[in-house]
Amino acid sequence: MYASHYFRCLFAVCLVSLSALPCSGGDAPAPFGNLYELDEMAPAVQASKDRVTLSASFNGKHLVIDAAVAPNWHLYSVTQPDGGTIRTAFQFGLPELSLQEVRPLAEPHVNTNAAGFDVDIEEHQDTVRWILTFKDALPNDALIKGQLDGQVCQSGDGGLCIPITIAFEAKYDAGLQIDPAGVAERFIWRNKDDAQSPAVQPPDGLSPVEVGGVSGLSSALLYAFLGGIILNFMPCVLPVIGLKVLSFFEQAGHSRTRALLLNAAYSLGLLSVFFVLAFFSLGLSILFTFDVFNIVMACIVFAMALSLMDVWELSVPAFLGRGKSAELMQREGVIGAFGKGIITTLLAIPCGAPLLSPAVNWSDLQIRNGNTAAVFVMYAVIGLGMASPYLIAGAFPECLRFLPKPGRWMETFRNIMGFCLLFAVVWILYFIPLEKLLPTVAVLFALWFACWLAGRNQMTGKVKAADYTAGLLVLAGVLVFSFDLPQVPNRYTLESAMQYRLHGNQDGHWQPYSKAAFDKALASGKTVAVDFTADWCMNCKVLEASVLESAEVLRTLDEHGIISLTADCTRSGEAADLLLQLGPRQVPVLAVFDPKQPAKPAVLRGGYTIKTLIGILPD
Repeated sequence: MYASHYFRCLFAVCLVSLSALPCSGGDAPAPFGNLYELDEMAPAVQASKDRVTLSASFNGKHLVIDAAVAPNWHLYSVTQPDGGTIRTAFQFGLPELSLQEVRPLAEPHVNTNAAGFDVDIEEHQDTVRWILTFKDALPNDALIKGQLDGQVCQSGDGGLCIPITIAFEAKYDAGLQIDPAGVAERFIWRNKDDAQSPAVQPPDGLSPVEVGGVSGLSSALLYAFLGGIILNFMPCVLPVIGLKVLSFFEQAGHSRTRALLLNAAYSLGLLSVFFVLAFFSLGLSILFTFDVFNIVMACIVFAMALSLMDVWELSVPAFLGRGKSAELMQREGVIGAFGKGIITTLLAIPCGAPLLSPAVNWSDLQIRNGNTAAVFVMYAVIGLGMASPYLIAGAFPECLRFLPKPGRWMETFRNIMGFCLLFAVVWILYFIPLEKLLPTVAVLFALWFACWLAGRNQMTGKVKAADYTAGLLVLAGVLVFSFDLPQVPNRYTLESAMQYRLHGNQDGHWQPYSKAAFDKALASGKTVAVDFTADWCMNCKVLEASVLESAEVLRTLDEHGIISLTADCTRSGEAADLLLQLGPRQVPVLAVFDPKQPAKPAVLRGGYTIKTLIGILPD
């Protein structure tokens, strides 16, 4: 999955100019419903008119639409499952029309092994007739205007696909004969308010069976404290820990009181984040599912990196191990230490720690049982565990005597830490959506320019309001302009295909999760193993490489006929909804659903071994 994002960056500019993409995943362009301004509708792509022609007429409560598709081309059904290509949909110009049912007279061709998809692909070729049923009688003295939205594709591998919007007009025909065909229920679209869908529903009221969890408060607190300590050594937080090492050198020349004060401020910064998460009853990694948070974090860390590389200087000298005066350094040093504690925690929590998952799951159970006080205690202990090394160093500064004496080498160390923070920025950019990636990079360049202007003023010792104003105006202008650009077209089309090729295995293991694939597997009596992961989860990547992709696990999945799915919870979606039913939205999580008891999946959280995973798989 790492490679997929680099390809996305490489192809981002190309995506803007593409008007036709290979047939691939996506959602319907618009739902069934009403369209109030059909007369002002943008004309359909001319190429699509040459490949699909429509005719329509109506009688009573029914409207018949005939589509003629050019040879070697096909449309998709009105019931094309999510996670496939763009389904066909209809809209109408009269707001009083309430569409209740769309029934094809011939069943679509179903491709169950389409390359690049984990759901069935339902295709209509040559000609197709739909009978549309409305709630109320249609006005026989009116001309009904509507449009078909969907996608037309060439047959065969690598064929061209064109999103289409085709307008049509339906006239009243008293002699129109309606003869509904007996097609399977799965191919009939119905209004969700009135539909009686025969599809298999996901198990409700899940009661997950936790494997290796904690059962009591004392065990949960121990796991929380130890997990908090381990957070300091996770790769996500190491670049910021390097900044803390700088402050240790600065503290070595000051009193025990000052060292304790700075480390206490740093620890309060750590704890503040955990208390906010506990107050809103959020999981430790939930913040990284919000794109705005990721973009803001990228900007903050980037500005910190520039300060360490001498582009500009933050006005918190103790943060960088410098000072203008003792009084100013003490005041700003405490603020800088507090802010640094916040940034360290925010960067650390998506990495997680091997012992944190049982503790976080225990606290989630307390939330669901209404015991909110226990949640605050749990998160406070995690924060204290993470802060404990710094509180000890502040209380006993003699522990820092092993550090070398401050010198010119610290400047080089500062610059190296700046490069480390730049790597942290790249890591954050990795899980920003494609359509927001280039705007974010543009904002980072504008931020670079603003910091450079600020640094130039700091070097001269003169305050030029014009420079600061220019920097802020450029930053604001780029921010507004970049995120006001039109969306990159057909993002899901290209991205889903790349995710399949780069993350899904050639042998069919760990295919992308979708509700349709999950329900279909359970309905067929198959055991389903779902790996919940996220782009920002480092532990997930380790487990994928060392456990889930191991030959022993893959062989066991084949021997037992188990369907394996990868559920990406980087952002909200149907995978994240299922994860929330299992407990806290904290990855990594692996759930094994037995079709005999689908409401009681076996769940592994955090780190686990090959032996543990194989042990929970049913025979």
